[in-house]
Amino acid sequence: MKRLFLFSLLLFFTGFLFAQPPKREMRAAWVTTVWGLDWPQGLTIPATGSTYHINEQKKMFIRLIDSLKSANMNTIFFQVRSECDAFYRSSYEPWSSNLVSTRGMDPGYDPLEFVIQESHKRGIEVHAWLNPYRFESVVGKYKDKAGDYRLTHPEWVLEYPNKSDGSKNVSILDPGNPGVRAQIVNIVREIVTNYDVDGITFDDYFYAYGGTPDALDAYAQGLYKPSGMNLHDWRRANVNQMVADVYRMIQSVKPYITFGVSPFGIWTTDVTVAAKEGIELPAGITGGNMYAEIYCDPVAWLKEATVDYISPQLYWPTTSTGQDYKKLAPWWSNLCQRFNRHLYVSHTLSSLDASSYVSPFGLKSAANVAQDINFNGLSMMEYYSVSSNGNLKAAAGYAPTEFGLQIQWNRSSDRNDAPGSVFFRAAQFYTQGFINYLKQYEFANLALRPTLAWKPYVQRHLPSNLAISGSQLSWSCPEEGVRYVVYAIPSSVANQLGNFSKSDYILGVSYDKTFDLSKYAGMISTHRFAVSVLDRYGYEFPPVLMGHSSSANQSAVLNYPSNNQGVSIPFAFKWNAVDGAESYVLELATDNQFVSPLYYRPVLSNSFSSVDLNLEVGKSYFWRVRTRKIGVLDAVSEVRQFTVDNKLSPSVVSPANNETGVSVTPQLSWVDLGSDYRYQIQISGSSTFSTVLYSQDNLTGTTLQLPLGVLNTYSTYYVRIKGWLGEVATAWSDVVKFSTLQAPPEIPVILSPTEGESVATNPVVIRWKANPLAKAFRVQLSTDPSFPIRLSTSKSVGAGVYEVGYPNVAPGVYYVRMEAQYGVSSTTGWSSVVSFKFLTTGVDDQEITKLSLECASPLNPVAATVRYTLADRSQVRLYITDLTGRVVRVLDQGEKNTAVHTVKFETGGLNRGLYFIVLEYGSGRQVLKVIK
Repeated sequence: MKRLFLFSLLLFFTGFLFAQPPKREMRAAWVTTVWGLDWPQGLTIPATGSTYHINEQKKMFIRLIDSLKSANMNTIFFQVRSECDAFYRSSYEPWSSNLVSTRGMDPGYDPLEFVIQESHKRGIEVHAWLNPYRFESVVGKYKDKAGDYRLTHPEWVLEYPNKSDGSKNVSILDPGNPGVRAQIVNIVREIVTNYDVDGITFDDYFYAYGGTPDALDAYAQGLYKPSGMNLHDWRRANVNQMVADVYRMIQSVKPYITFGVSPFGIWTTDVTVAAKEGIELPAGITGGNMYAEIYCDPVAWLKEATVDYISPQLYWPTTSTGQDYKKLAPWWSNLCQRFNRHLYVSHTLSSLDASSYVSPFGLKSAANVAQDINFNGLSMMEYYSVSSNGNLKAAAGYAPTEFGLQIQWNRSSDRNDAPGSVFFRAAQFYTQGFINYLKQYEFANLALRPTLAWKPYVQRHLPSNLAISGSQLSWSCPEEGVRYVVYAIPSSVANQLGNFSKSDYILGVSYDKTFDLSKYAGMISTHRFAVSVLDRYGYEFPPVLMGHSSSANQSAVLNYPSNNQGVSIPFAFKWNAVDGAESYVLELATDNQFVSPLYYRPVLSNSFSSVDLNLEVGKSYFWRVRTRKIGVLDAVSEVRQFTVDNKLSPSVVSPANNETGVSVTPQLSWVDLGSDYRYQIQISGSSTFSTVLYSQDNLTGTTLQLPLGVLNTYSTYYVRIKGWLGEVATAWSDVVKFSTLQAPPEIPVILSPTEGESVATNPVVIRWKANPLAKAFRVQLSTDPSFPIRLSTSKSVGAGVYEVGYPNVAPGVYYVRMEAQYGVSSTTGWSSVVSFKFLTTGVDDQEITKLSLECASPLNPVAATVRYTLADRSQVRLYITDLTGRVVRVLDQGEKNTAVHTVKFETGGLNRGLYFIVLEYGSGRQVLKVIK
């Protein structure tokens, strides 16, 4: 059964590697201007209005934005304020010394305005990125220069001491001073008022990294900290208030502008803090506690609805253990779903393999960067980009496929129809063909950024008069301040339904009422073009297709829930299908006028599960359905109200909670929800189910007999169950804890080698009789039958493993014995000793210090076997790539014991050609070339 679960996991990974790219996805790049990291790459303007330098800066940015466009990115986070300076015309702070040679000197043009114009031409959104508090990365850097707050507001500036020698380290604006908060709000107000930005984003630099001495902000404490309030709670409240003030100001000026923050990738490691919010931390995660160190509390922003999204910096690979990406991404996604906000994960490209490919404008050298910075003055994203433990960072050796896996984890974890990836940083897209990898695989199609479905929906006019003149598509529309989505549908499928519900046919996004078709001249005779309105909240309206005769629309008839009905969650919304409908939109709100919307979910069928909607027991909601057809306004159904009565879930009957002495082959039983339900059951060694030891779904009835090999003696387990009614799942049941019986296993019986056998295979594999009652096994191999320590080698494996390999064995006579472990440290005693002779073969005696990796080549046309031997327990990932480095099959992964591991896989899905089987283990990697 364990193998069945692993095979299901393999199918899961293989499936999502080739999943359809979503139509909605945030795809952004951090464009870093501090120290000229991405732009303008050290090309500062030496004198106001220097035409040559201005033009060179512009050319450099155009090359950068064209490259991001070619990778099918749809957003940039453009850094406009890194050290209380500006890359735009500011009435509050000076022009940045990363833009001009002298801080405060007018460059002679407006970079932000230019960046917005060039990005919007290409259908790319611009989010202005500000560092809210940092003043100087090294204290004294801007002393007596333009914008020196020590001259105008000395009470605003906090200068951090260097812990080693007491010298000044980094300076920030004091978050505890209300004047600082007002200044930040005014700065953001000026940007959103004067510029057509699509969003505002902050990075993770609040109070400085490394901790803030208790007395450093004594001035603000004395004036503004409430008596009796905990110092650390007050500092967090300062940051939270600033975030809230910025958000509310944006809502009052331009509510369609998206606002988000990029915190550290781990919220807190303090379970007490999490418990206060009713949040369970992901199991096994270790790392910095930025809730306490820099007073960063993204849960507060989500809870108070003062951000539209968060972009936690998950700067660890999918192979990490203490910072497991595969745990953190779903955890953050579930958190954002709970508060109905979006998650756009931030990734760092600094770990990409080095490449000989040179950026068209060159990367600023790490040595040059080092001259400009103090590492304690870095935000975490900057630190990961240019440093490693205080030293300049070298390439860590990850292929682009690692980020492909991260993107897929983001998508598979998403519960809000809003996956997203934000890559730090833009210039590093040129490393190892990352652009080509994205546009060929993960971002093969364009995507629209996710809809802010909690913002008001206002009906828009539809485009009309679509026409092509030469190489230009044009249309009419009375709407202003909106965007337009342009589609190219192959004529052969133009009359099919569902074309506009996927990303396959999106040609681009236009910020005006024309679209250049010069790159798509071949499509003019083979495709039909369509245009839809896309408003600033991300709502898309019905498309208009050239040459299409629109039929009258019809509203859907709602079926379930009925009006004023009480429901148990989860359930499925249902309505009658409308003939000729392209799609539907399910809308939920807390009022019957939908002034306070909650959810807006495009749907292809006439039902939708509530499983990913955060509906609260005891609350009432209103719902309706839009019927969408091509070329006509949506037809809106009646509005119905329903109330959530309770959460529906089955319950485990046997074993009973906290039961002891349970058989290792127990019969599990549960309460039946009805004959139409199917069940899924999971068993784990952890109450958080961070790892699942056994999983079985599509169960009927109320019982399941566990086979041998799933449970061990002397062990504690946790079991839970959920029900499925069609596509709708219940909540998981309460977790039941139980312990297995305490019966010692038999003394092991060695099956091979047999007594006196001659062995010629390397590694030498020791196999023994299966014994499911054992918790672990220890094998000893020796050249002496008395097994002295200096002449013996011991290896241990866990439960359910019945073989172990010994590589690099020299020719000669050997003796082997073993024992089984049970309980905490009890053992069965040694088995009978088996002697055998090892003979050298020449071929198999190659020196392998860590492991061996075997697979026949050419591959069998139907199925093949990979065998690898681990000399030490290790985290393993076994996968197949094609010649481009693209992962085409994940074969095995997880923590593995010292043993010979055999993995069988089907080869029917692989085309003929050359492949590489890659085994990553711990910090190493082995590659085997095979042919099919």
